[in-house]
Amino acid sequence: MTRILAAVVIVAAAGSARANDLGGHVGVAIPLVSASDKVHTVGSDFLNVAVPMGLTVKPENSRLAVDFETVVTTPVRPRNGSTSLTVDPGVVYDWGAVATGLRLAFQVGGDASVGVIPLVNRGFELGAGRKLFLEAAFPMFTGIEGTGRSLAAVVHTGVAF
Repeated sequence: MTRILAAVVIVAAAGSARANDLGGHVGVAIPLVSASDKVHTVGSDFLNVAVPMGLTVKPENSRLAVDFETVVTTPVRPRNGSTSLTVDPGVVYDWGAVATGLRLAFQVGGDASVGVIPLVNRGFELGAGRKLFLEAAFPMFTGIEGTGRSLAAVVHTGVAF
């Protein structure tokens, strides 16, 4: 039921978009802490580099945006991991000083899982409709078969346009 509701919201938002309602973002994200069976910290236990890219639909004069994001993550340490893809559409509400949001996330590939990603985002105007942003995200996943739960804290920065 949740997937159907999410699909309806996404299709409705995309279908009502005009050209000036479209934007996007690209950046880099680094998980700082990851907890599953035990707590892992960046540097000592692992290092993953993620490249989030998104298309944003934001109706004119609205603080609410629908963001269609995909994230490609590559493990740097340990090297025996494999590159993964996460598809995580969501909604973001701009409160003024900060924006908050919630994404539904689907990790595709060998260890397929589903989850949610709450986030807090702060943008800094660059001019010409672009912003530099800094975001804290907290992905929570569970394996498709109900195993392999995880929680992470991620720092994400990039440019929104």
